[in-house]
Amino acid sequence: MLALLAVARRTRGRLQPLFEDVTVPQLVLLDAVQICGLEGIGAISTYTLLSQPTVTQQAASLESAGLLRRIPAEDDRRRRVLTLTERGEQLLAAKRGLVADRLSVAWRSLTAEEQAIAVPLLRHITDLVAELT
Repeated sequence: MLALLAVARRTRGRLQPLFEDVTVPQLVLLDAVQICGLEGIGAISTYTLLSQPTVTQQAASLESAGLLRRIPAEDDRRRRVLTLTERGEQLLAAKRGLVADRLSVAWRSLTAEEQAIAVPLLRHITDLVAELT
């Protein structure tokens, strides 16, 4: 598990030079907003394994940069939901492409058997790590 965490840190560090206009953690947050932003800060916090105050702080920064919007939820005007702006959607799509290009090299180095188990195994490990918190 410690080796996995170390690899994750190194991967983040190696990807950061690809993103001059956004950090890797901000990119993760934009991805989460696209996936579950309409469910609110709590859902994003759960999805990213970040605290709600961290998500709120980062969302404010991304909103100031014009990449997302925080708007009142339709069912409860006190609650905020998050959506990507057009600029945020474009940035996320472009950065996903860069990450996919880099990671595809590693993916192609796996055997067919390794590829077949890689995604389910990583999802399972992610779930296990989530339970540690």
